[in-house]
Amino acid sequence: MIRSSGLANPHPPPPPTTINKLGDDLLVEILIRGLPNPRSACSSKLVCKRWSSLISGPRFNRRFVSHGRETNPPMMPDDPLELLRIIRGFLPPMPHGVVDTLRVSDCNKDLVLCGFCNHNDELGRSYLVCNPFTKQWIALPLAPKKPVGYDEAVTRLVCEPCNPKKFDLGDDDDDKAAFVYSSEYRFRVMCMYQVDLTTKLDVFCSESGKWIREALVLKGHIRRGCKRIISSSDGKLFWSYHKVEDLEAGQINRLVAAFNPFRLDIPPTSIDVSAFSAKPWWVISVSRGALHVIAFEDNASPVRRLSIWSLEEEDGKSWRKLCEGLVNETSKCGNYQVDSCYLPILHPNKPEVVLFNWLAGDDTNAMLSWDLQRQEVELFAKLEGGTAVNRFVVFQPRVHCWPTPIPSYEELRGLYNGSYQFWAQSGNEGAVPS
Repeated sequence: MIRSSGLANPHPPPPPTTINKLGDDLLVEILIRGLPNPRSACSSKLVCKRWSSLISGPRFNRRFVSHGRETNPPMMPDDPLELLRIIRGFLPPMPHGVVDTLRVSDCNKDLVLCGFCNHNDELGRSYLVCNPFTKQWIALPLAPKKPVGYDEAVTRLVCEPCNPKKFDLGDDDDDKAAFVYSSEYRFRVMCMYQVDLTTKLDVFCSESGKWIREALVLKGHIRRGCKRIISSSDGKLFWSYHKVEDLEAGQINRLVAAFNPFRLDIPPTSIDVSAFSAKPWWVISVSRGALHVIAFEDNASPVRRLSIWSLEEEDGKSWRKLCEGLVNETSKCGNYQVDSCYLPILHPNKPEVVLFNWLAGDDTNAMLSWDLQRQEVELFAKLEGGTAVNRFVVFQPRVHCWPTPIPSYEELRGLYNGSYQFWAQSGNEGAVPS
């Protein structure tokens, strides 16, 4: 008969920990707040099958990106002129006067699209994409010339969303997902033109390094001269439009189109905005990278009631009211006074703050912010000459979870040639690095 020695097992099984008793929803929230970046999330999937299943799920992916938007505030200034000064500070030498024509055209996540004012149509249009956080940049080849008879281009930058991507974790093939954050990251630069009911696109594809021209088939009409075409962090363009049959019938029923520039073979789709059909007026805007609607609840003046709505991420169809408040058109901020509450936009990171483009008594231009919850008005930014910023876009890049990589200059040397031609013919060929 074998007797026990009475010695305790030197490696007893660990007692069940409290974290193993937590529900899935609570454990997901803990993991989201404890993992600093996608690489850590991928490593944490190896802890156990439960963690792997939760981290690979779509709920974790959506919440991880959304939490990054909420907890990583931008490190760039609100003032668009200061942003331009930062960008000009790390660009290479350019011919005299060229850098002064640099303007911000759009921002998406932490990338900034800049364009050069070029009055010579024979040279085409010149753009560059830069990351002011990492001071990386690439010059795009010259864009095609504007089609004859079309309106001036509305230019937007669209970044690829954080989509799951398969990779090898081992023997278990069920849960293999990671975030795309390497050099495979893609972006699009979109130049949209319209005349009557025809819309054309010049699209720059980052993976091919070339511009292509597409005829966009729309079932409606974008209002002539409309520049409220906005991009979101889910990789889509949005704009408001009217159905052609409604225009012919004398009706004004506005709709919202969503377009995926990474799938040019799929026509734009419509988003249901019937919830706002009874509102006196509403406009679309983007805050924290997501689509929102600013709705006017009444036509009263000088005090107007506004409400802010966000598109639900779960289904992409229903709208949720975030906040509501009053805007007083008689309010002043220094020399600036409310001129009109129409055509507002949202603060890029605070959806409860509405921005208006207002004029002072001396005709200088500025952007004022109105907090709907605190009922306070402040000066957001002064605008250079009244034309330095698009009235429908606020340019403020922000880091979500990690800086977006830009291919190095050596990898994209061919892309530099187009802007080299523009800079060289602007006056000083030797100013551009070879």
